[in-house]
Amino acid sequence: MTSTRKTVIAIGVFDGVHAGHRHVISRSLAIAQEHDARLVVASFDPHPAAVLRPGEFLGLLTLPDRRTELLKSLGVDAVEYLKFDSQLRTLSPDEFVEQVVIDQLGGDVVVVGSNFRFGHKAAGDVEALKVLATKYGCEVVVLDLKGDTSTWSSSRIRTLIHDGDVSTAHELLGRLHRVTGEVVHGDHRGRELGFPTANLDVMSGLIVPADGVYSGLLTTADEVLPAAISIGTNPTFDDVTTRRIEAYVLGRSDLDLYGQQVDLDFIAKIRGMQAFSGIDELIVAMNGDVAVAKTHIDDFLEVTGH
Repeated sequence: MTSTRKTVIAIGVFDGVHAGHRHVISRSLAIAQEHDARLVVASFDPHPAAVLRPGEFLGLLTLPDRRTELLKSLGVDAVEYLKFDSQLRTLSPDEFVEQVVIDQLGGDVVVVGSNFRFGHKAAGDVEALKVLATKYGCEVVVLDLKGDTSTWSSSRIRTLIHDGDVSTAHELLGRLHRVTGEVVHGDHRGRELGFPTANLDVMSGLIVPADGVYSGLLTTADEVLPAAISIGTNPTFDDVTTRRIEAYVLGRSDLDLYGQQVDLDFIAKIRGMQAFSGIDELIVAMNGDVAVAKTHIDDFLEVTGH
């Protein structure tokens, strides 16, 4: 039997699902409840900025699977991804409403932010959306962007992460920035130095913090582990030419994570990437990094109640 339940559509990229996005979702959920409707989020993949301004786009805060997980945790019924390709980009505002909002998404109510633009060359704004949607009996709700929109900007958060300021990014995201990837074999130099590391092949498209050493958490399928994370080429050794992301799980030398998919969550930056005069000086620095990482992680876990 076909359901007659109405559908509320919240349209936006929602990359990061940060505080501003959560405000929009909260309001959208309330609207859905008022209409006894299901709430569907319509996001975009790839990110429009990655297509329109590829040279400027720093990377994603969340890949679609992670974005879906975060949005559903807020109470969203479903997440649909609109393929941001040449066909979608060249739709007129009227075609976008008819073909995407009505035919594809089946929207009875559409919720957008006040800065929403749509259609070829972003020709349509919220006033145009109201007029066009009315033709199809679709209601439009426009939400004022609450608070400091520059603070809540995904672009600002990307810049912070790109610059290594993962602590401020954490405050704005409301959670730690995460990268995900498979543990692959490296040169095993960390093990020789007494700090065996998991070398991560990060999923393509995610923004990776600036080169340096960070405190963080490594999550496997079974457990969450404290880690010191190194990003860069390790300039102490001149044979490392490619950028690497490596995590040392504090106090553990027994882990075999090769081939596993793990998450790395970044708590704080410890220092920038440095070249040391030799292995002895590097080991002293690494011991210092581990001590600082432990303090950062203990403080984080105490505050978050873990």
